[in-house]
Amino acid sequence: MKAKAKFLSMYRRMPHKARKELVLTMLLKSNVEPYSLNVVAIEVKNNTRIGKRFLKLLGYEDDVQEEEK
Repeated sequence: MKAKAKFLSMYRRMPHKARKELVLTMLLKSNVEPYSLNVVAIEVKNNTRIGKRFLKLLGYEDDVQEEEK
């Protein structure tokens, strides 16, 4: 299963309250930005560059590399 599909499968199983919680914080352009699971899911669904970075940071790195080939 591809990284995106694995992540979205996990996301759908999460309780709605848990989706609003902070899952990671990233340093972007000298600013620390917090991200909830909802925001991460939107970026992953839209196949953005930051969505791919989120997948790597959340442990889907090997799958992302396979998808890019």
